Amino acid sequence: MEQYVKPDERLLYYKCDNVEFAKGHGELFTEFANGIATRQINIINNEMYISSSLKDWNENIGFLLYDGHINSLDLSDSVPTTRIEFENKWKEAILVAINKPQISYLKGDASIPLEENTLIIHVVNILGLWGKGFVLSLSKQFPYAKKEYLKWSKDKETFRLGEVQFVCVDQQKSVFIANMLAQKGVRKNYKDSTTYIGYDALRSCLKKLQGFH
Repeated sequence: MEQYVKPDERLLYYKCDNVEFAKGHGELFTEFANGIATRQINIINNEMYISSSLKDWNENIGFLLYDGHINSLDLSDSVPTTRIEFENKWKEAILVAINKPQISYLKGDASIPLEENTLIIHVVNILGLWGKGFVLSLSKQFPYAKKEYLKWSKDKETFRLGEVQFVCVDQQKSVFIANMLAQKGVRKNYKDSTTYIGYDALRSCLKKLQGFH
């Protein structure tokens, strides 16, 4: 196939209008530097996924960047394109990503891990009370989390606002519960509008989560 570049250029650009992804067909734009794929734009169902890392993966696409030298890849369905066209597509994909909502909402039971190596975080109170709200579902799934919290509440040295208790509830799947001590009290009744969350304590708890691995 004749390459759409000057012989001395190191960058090559290819596009495919009908490539087969993991869950359907779509478009593909790839940049090669010295024969190695460096950036890729994957488009399926009007959704754009860009990547410059071999580790990037998407359930609809698969891996988002070719792994291997251009000479070892099957580009029979691809045609050369220009750097300008590729860069325009790349910028378009970035703008789409910027304008896309960054928060996804999932409905269901948050106490059930969706995958292994999971840390479930929630806020607990300084009163040593465990009995309402999310903890009911949590203790149903993982009774050990409640047991450890109640045990911790009796430790006057470490049971302080801003502290976090990490409880392993499934060693095989590496599932942990983070009991973040950031609540000064509990609501007395449905008319109680007092804010019991201590935001300084919560900030301290979240910082401790950063060091957990």
